[in-house]
Amino acid sequence: MEGNIGRIWLALLVLALAVVVFFAGDSLKPIGTKEGEAPFLIALTQLGILYVVALFVERSLEVLIKAWRQGGKSRLQEEVRSAEEGSKAEAEKALEEYKAGTQRRALLVGLTLGILVSVSGVRLLGPIFEFGVADAWSFQQAVFQFTDIIVTAGLIAGGSATIHELMALVDDFLRKSRTRANQS
Repeated sequence: MEGNIGRIWLALLVLALAVVVFFAGDSLKPIGTKEGEAPFLIALTQLGILYVVALFVERSLEVLIKAWRQGGKSRLQEEVRSAEEGSKAEAEKALEEYKAGTQRRALLVGLTLGILVSVSGVRLLGPIFEFGVADAWSFQQAVFQFTDIIVTAGLIAGGSATIHELMALVDDFLRKSRTRANQS
C-alpha cells in the first residue's frame, strides 16, 4: 500500500478535477483573456504569467519540503558520516531512497498546487483558443478545460526552468523568423 500511495493520490486528484470540471462547467473561465488580441501574443503573455507563478510555487514548495523532510535527511546524513565501512553502503542507500521519496512527494505536492492554480484561472491554452458563443456547455469544452488544467498544472509542477526553456524556444523561433523576413 505504501508504494502505491502516490498513484492513489494522483488518481483521486484527477478524479476530483474531472468532477469539478464537469459540474462547475462554464464557470471555470481562464483569466487574462482580451478580446481582439493576437493568439500568439496571448500565448507569450500566458507563458510569462506561468513563469512567475511557477517561481512562486517552486519557492513555496522548497520551503514546505524543507520543513517537512529536512529532519529525516539530516539524520540519515549523520548515519552515513558515522557508519563504519561495512554498513556505510547500506546507510548511503537509505539516504538515496529517502531523497527519491522526497522528490516524489515534491512532485505530487507541486502537481497539486499546479492544479489548484489552474482551477483558479491561470491557464495556458484557454485564453488562446475560443469556442465561440455556445448556449450549452459541451463535452468538447469540458474535455478541453480538463486538458488545459492538466497541461498547465504539469508546466507549473515542472518548475520555472521548464517554462523558461519553452520561452527560450519561442524566442529563438521568433529571431530566426525575423532574420529570414529581413533577408527576403
